[in-house]
Amino acid sequence: MIGDVLDEVARTQPFPRALVDRSYVIVDANMALEVWASRRSGALVGEPLATVLGVDPDELSAALATGNPGGIRLASTAHGYQETRSSVVIRAVRISGGQTIVAFDPELAAVGERTLALGRRESDRLQLLLSASVAFAKTQTEEELGELLSETARRAFNATACSVHTGEPGSYSLVAGNNMLESVWPEDAPPRAGAAVEFGHVITIQTPAEADAFLPEISLSTIFDRAGVHAVIGAPIIEDGIPFGAFACYFDQPRAFDDQAVPLAEALAQLAGQVLVRLRLEARLRKAAMLDEVTGLPNRRLFDENLQQTERAHTDKVAVLFIDLDGFKAINDTLGHAAGDTVLKAVAERLSQTFRQEDMIARYGGDEFIAALHVADTTDALELADRARAAIAEDFAGIPPELSITASVGIAITNEVTGQSIDHLIRLADQAMYAAKRGGGDQAVVYGE
Repeated sequence: MIGDVLDEVARTQPFPRALVDRSYVIVDANMALEVWASRRSGALVGEPLATVLGVDPDELSAALATGNPGGIRLASTAHGYQETRSSVVIRAVRISGGQTIVAFDPELAAVGERTLALGRRESDRLQLLLSASVAFAKTQTEEELGELLSETARRAFNATACSVHTGEPGSYSLVAGNNMLESVWPEDAPPRAGAAVEFGHVITIQTPAEADAFLPEISLSTIFDRAGVHAVIGAPIIEDGIPFGAFACYFDQPRAFDDQAVPLAEALAQLAGQVLVRLRLEARLRKAAMLDEVTGLPNRRLFDENLQQTERAHTDKVAVLFIDLDGFKAINDTLGHAAGDTVLKAVAERLSQTFRQEDMIARYGGDEFIAALHVADTTDALELADRARAAIAEDFAGIPPELSITASVGIAITNEVTGQSIDHLIRLADQAMYAAKRGGGDQAVVYGE
């Protein structure tokens, strides 16, 4: 409403404007007045207009009483902009309810220019946040979100570089961007992203000298100097009280952050946090859908999805073990499926205890299990297969001795010359398992041997 009425008074210039009541106490103020007075609107509301202008209340009342739309000049008014005094021309327009809109022409072109610049900058940042909100919502992985957040924040702050770190509390890793401090960060210093999360709020460092106040236990200013960093703004990504990580923008030139920098960083961090909540929930639901209901092991689908990760493992060889239970059908036929499920759960636990933490195990279907193991050679693979067979052959609680369970194991190992994919190894291991079955079961057979 203020802007609409004041357009009748001044259409072309960003005048400082205020809405005052009958006692000339400020009820509302526009951004230009905030700039002119160097005070937020919330701090101006409730203040007598004469106090804000730094003039005699009686003089101001007499001037405004005429409601002269042509303008009344008040000499030597005080204001916060550049801590100076100047004359102003006041124009007043009375509206309903005994209120008056007052516009000043402070005869300071810089105020108008700065106000226009602030308006453009706020408009640009609002557009950036709206665009980021749409783009962030479309991301499907944390890495994709990290790349988008890194580039968005870098452009928003016109930074030299930006890094995004996510993970679990106490263990955050770089997922996107460039951390200019990484190469010179001391090994015994606190984790970079962890420090930002621990503070729990946006950090702004405008000079290397300011840096030491944040981490006094290390010479952060020295680290800045060595990295060629002059300023940093960093924000923790925390949503619903859950810390997800942080992002930081780095500047290789001196940088002063305006009063919109912190809110912008907070908004970007909040957008990223909301998306991370969704991504992690989806990941948990997806994982739950890919776990075998009976054993709790990964199912065939999840095992297949992890093949690429296993293939990239830094090992000499990878062995695939295809494990089929001997005698399991007799348990289902004699004791029922509930007893069969109990055996399957026990087998899963025994395999998990037999194989190493870095090995991957899954229930492949029915009474079949599969494992992808990091091995040194064929002997290593056979030893692990025999351990698994021995564990499975132990008695099961509630199962009569005559219904014993053993395992036929087929083994296929990567060939350093041909470099078979693990998908191909699964097929070879399956063939070797059937060879073990044909040989009487309760044995391990290596494909090709």
